[in-house]
Amino acid sequence: MNQQSLQPDRFSFVAMLGICCNKEDLEAGYSLHCQIIKLGLDKSAFVGNVLMTIYSRCGSIGAVENAFWSIKEKDVISWNTFIVACSHFGDHVKALMVYREMENVCDIHPDDFTLSGALTACAELASIRHGSQIHAHLIRSTLDLDIGVGNALINMYAKCGAIEHAVHLFHSMPNRNLVSWNTMIIGLGNHGRGKMALEIFEQMKTWGLAPDSITFIGVLTACSHAGLIDAGMTFFDSMKETYGVSPQLEHLSCLVDMLGRAGRLEVAERYIKMFPFGNDLIIWGSLLSSCRLHKDVVVGERVAKRLLELQPTTSSPYVLLSNLYASNGRWDNVAEAWKMLKVSGVKKEPGHSLIEIEDNTQKFTVGDFSHKRIKEIKEILTTLNFQTEEFNLQVI
Repeated sequence: MNQQSLQPDRFSFVAMLGICCNKEDLEAGYSLHCQIIKLGLDKSAFVGNVLMTIYSRCGSIGAVENAFWSIKEKDVISWNTFIVACSHFGDHVKALMVYREMENVCDIHPDDFTLSGALTACAELASIRHGSQIHAHLIRSTLDLDIGVGNALINMYAKCGAIEHAVHLFHSMPNRNLVSWNTMIIGLGNHGRGKMALEIFEQMKTWGLAPDSITFIGVLTACSHAGLIDAGMTFFDSMKETYGVSPQLEHLSCLVDMLGRAGRLEVAERYIKMFPFGNDLIIWGSLLSSCRLHKDVVVGERVAKRLLELQPTTSSPYVLLSNLYASNGRWDNVAEAWKMLKVSGVKKEPGHSLIEIEDNTQKFTVGDFSHKRIKEIKEILTTLNFQTEEFNLQVI
């Protein structure tokens, strides 16, 4: 086209951008974007929306934002793409801010995809205030309760702790799909409503829906949080044979967590060794934490050894093993574990805490005096220490 002195138009660029699907194609995408800007086509929603989609797939959220603000007349797809991209990359606060701007600034009305994206952000932030406001907007509008929006509402209320609202919405939905059932099962499971979650699971099967991998994550989580150990093991063992769903790392993780809570540590250890993907640091670390909880030094030492074989450069096995010895009053072993950590040359990762204040997340790290408000922090800690001393308390 260039050799024949033909100038590409927006349709040409959209066709070429369609082949940029992953990070390896990012440079080609940038090159096309430069040509698009030179020709002034970046102001077109038709081209800009595709650019945002490509950059989102390639993991470049900054480029997504630049492409969004370059569009002169944004359509609903422009807003939806940016909201979803923000949530996908973990910036849920920005996703809500963009949604609010769409509501207040432009004449474009949110559609089902907009509401689903905004509700997902509310769920991840556990912001029931914003989520219920969106729900109220939906009730006031003429929009019907789309399945996708209904699922997003159930997820939002469940993650915000309003499980009764989630259950009511689920039962009031005129139509449900597999995502609806999975969302409800997972929500109930996370709230310790194991028996109710299993009832929903049985109802789902009577509706002719076959459970998938996500369903069993919810079922196993429900069994774990409700202490239904035998039922959980039965479901796990029957996944492949009865339902045709092969257990994956996520399912094994749920099972090990469940068995660890119940103190069936050797059973959990056997299950881990049964699967080729069992050599996972998080799963073995979870089991070691359970060993500490139940003061099982024998299994704990084996698990710590396996963890160090998998990743000798991490300090967590030494620390967890030391805590396990301490919970059993084996102080010589505690000293030995710390000596092993020192000899290994591995540094213990400093602990930290996170708090959210007015939509801003603050991180506090042990031994870090570089925080911009360190003077205020010290003053408040001094005040708190003084007050606790008055009540004969000790700050740990």
